Amino acid sequence: MTTLKTQRSPEQFTDELRGLEHVDWPSVWSGPPGYGQALDDWCTLMGWKAVPSERTLSIETVTGQHMALYPVIGGGWAPVASLSWTTWHLRADDPAENETVLERSADMWTAYEAAARSVLGEPRFSGAWDDPAFPEPPSEGHWLMPRELRLENQSPYRLAIWPASGPEGRTTVLWVNLGLAPLAGEKRGALVKIDCYPPEAM
Repeated sequence: MTTLKTQRSPEQFTDELRGLEHVDWPSVWSGPPGYGQALDDWCTLMGWKAVPSERTLSIETVTGQHMALYPVIGGGWAPVASLSWTTWHLRADDPAENETVLERSADMWTAYEAAARSVLGEPRFSGAWDDPAFPEPPSEGHWLMPRELRLENQSPYRLAIWPASGPEGRTTVLWVNLGLAPLAGEKRGALVKIDCYPPEAM
């Protein structure tokens, strides 16, 4: 049998996206002020609760979802390069279940993508890893996967992009992360993830 490690319902996912509509994104990208009361106050302004860790800042939203803020440069919390969370995660318990993992991840991504449309509207792109219109990274080190790696690993298996509506917003990316293609006898996992980036990162 497969193992379901994480699952938020599409309805919960919708609530999480709606909660982000009222966030002060320029302040998010500038990053938190540090530890202590200043950090708590900063999170309160966003409607979050801080869950500090060594390498990233994790926050808990009013919906109970944990999200991570990844810094531009390691060793600190600011400025912030992206905000990310996983809404669904399934792993195969046997290599024979790898195809089942792919099928279920595609089904779940479709449900989450529909939920995201109800909040964010029509995406600029929405499709599969082998779609001829799949967007290519504009530069080296961009968050979009290089074409060769994407085709080799079939990852992102699915992708939808909602660009920022203005200079003070966010670019929202919903994708299925498969990681590296499994070798013979290896078990596959799939994560439906959401990443938010500054407008200029598009």
